[in-house]
Amino acid sequence: MPPITYVQLENKDMQSVTERLSGTNAATAGNYGVFFVASRPYEVMEIRAVWSTASTSGTLQVERLTGTTAEGAGDSVLTSTINIAGTANTVVERKTTALQNRSLSTGDRLALVDGGTLTNQANLVVTVLLKPRGKGDYK
Repeated sequence: MPPITYVQLENKDMQSVTERLSGTNAATAGNYGVFFVASRPYEVMEIRAVWSTASTSGTLQVERLTGTTAEGAGDSVLTSTINIAGTANTVVERKTTALQNRSLSTGDRLALVDGGTLTNQANLVVTVLLKPRGKGDYK
């Protein structure tokens, strides 16, 4: 049996990408947008969000942008938005059953889309777990 290389393991491991809107940057709609460009095909497996201060009535969506699709016109990845007016310092997780449009091709982008009133929102952190597509599973 040939030896297993690092690249073979990397192709099977989940990877994460995190976007941070520090301090009151999270309360400004213009700070939301593209935070990831796929360097290879991926599948979105999970999205997590947490914030230190809740907004007045804000919501969060993650969208997939393909080709030349403009921000705000992409495909929603979350089946329903995350309520970022909810309890602060509580991690909100959305796994595969709460996700759609999970498949990313090389060059596709992920973006944060805000909604509602962001007043008071602070320290928003969003992490997306990605699995390389078509590479199997070694576990």
